Amino acid sequence: MSVDAQPRWFDAQAIGTALERETAPDAAELRDILNKSLELQPLTLAETVALMRVQDGVGVGRIMAAADEVKQQVYGDRIVLSAPLHISNHCGSECLYCANRKSNKAVERKYMTSPEMREAALKLIRQGHKRIFLVSGQLPNADIEYLAEAISILYTAFDGVGEVHSVNVNVGALESHEYAALLESYVGTVLIYQDTYHEASYRAAHISGPKSDYYARLNAADVAFQAGVPDVGGGLMLGLGPWQYDLLGIVQHQAHLLRAYDTGCRTLSLHRMRCAPGSNMQTPYPVSDADYLRCVAIARLAVPYAGIILTTKEPAGLWRDGCSAGASQLLTGSVANPYGNWIDNPEHKVPFPIGEDCHVDEVVRFLLEEARHLPSFCAACPRLGRTGEEFLSMVRECGMKNQCGPNSAASFLEFLLHYATPYTRMIGEQLLAEKMERMTTGELGAAKRLLTKVRAGRIDEFI
Repeated sequence: MSVDAQPRWFDAQAIGTALERETAPDAAELRDILNKSLELQPLTLAETVALMRVQDGVGVGRIMAAADEVKQQVYGDRIVLSAPLHISNHCGSECLYCANRKSNKAVERKYMTSPEMREAALKLIRQGHKRIFLVSGQLPNADIEYLAEAISILYTAFDGVGEVHSVNVNVGALESHEYAALLESYVGTVLIYQDTYHEASYRAAHISGPKSDYYARLNAADVAFQAGVPDVGGGLMLGLGPWQYDLLGIVQHQAHLLRAYDTGCRTLSLHRMRCAPGSNMQTPYPVSDADYLRCVAIARLAVPYAGIILTTKEPAGLWRDGCSAGASQLLTGSVANPYGNWIDNPEHKVPFPIGEDCHVDEVVRFLLEEARHLPSFCAACPRLGRTGEEFLSMVRECGMKNQCGPNSAASFLEFLLHYATPYTRMIGEQLLAEKMERMTTGELGAAKRLLTKVRAGRIDEFI
């Protein structure tokens, strides 16, 4: 397969044809589509568009409720928390919306040194994090050795109690041997965000450099899977292209990956385009809060097995509602966030301000008080080497939920005992007791055994 040719699976005409539908489904059609999702069957383009055309409050409410029910079937009532860590903003691409773009003079360029990476990792661990998303710019010749060093440093950081158990890497389209090199570093999920499947929008935003190759980006997941990468994550920058078109692109892409490799995108990140220091582009297709939530819910119904990731860069009430509309993971609490303090002080050039303005304790407290979800720091799957087809098989059989509940409870109690503030610990213990009352007999027995070990001082307990 040539990476510079349009892949056969991508059918822009089919997406355009599906989007020609303007009418909302009647009650019977909506019921049938939602029932199909509740049976954990991926939706077709036509079925996905039918959900997009629902505008009345009752119908939208049914979609939101069904999305939450699908998420509960697949993963249970927990929200996995991870942290992004930006280690470099050197980049060879000119992406007009991005602060890292090659010609941007508003920022200082920086590579984190090894000691800085270790200190950043320890700051995240001291908040309670165990899962990290590694982010850097994309150079014409990808610096795989630098990424591999960062992964190694993160895995060896230890604060006396906690440590990192999962490092996912956000990278561009790489060569096969480069993906293989990442695998040697025990990388978790390789995140390859398409940003937009809408070709005209993609080319207008990515004008030069490695990321400007639209077809290479479309083909990147195939190259990664063929290189032996077991888990790939996808992502959209909502607003860069029409969100309805982009969501259908995800549906097509996921269907192709399932056919070709019997596994699809393990995660799907849904982030809205936002202003960045020195960016040179306004949002072409602004996405309202209401449409953002609809997109999250429809994504869950259309691709039921993917872990849907939101970010605390969204307003708190919005990601709270998104966690009740199908999302299963939350990206939060970075100590090196390139969207942090620049806008407050635009004259001061900094690469990625080091700070803890989005401390995970605040996010956990908000989840406990406002959303009533069980925060999870579980990293059992990466520790067990559960990837690719094995992971998807467990998800399909709803076996993941039976383990996620007890494991999430144990990881959350560990956070409460070692990292939470006193108030967060108090309300966390209360919610934990409530959640255990709703567990099945089998889940409850496993959870009690794990919690007994954690209270006795054991670390990283899971089944």
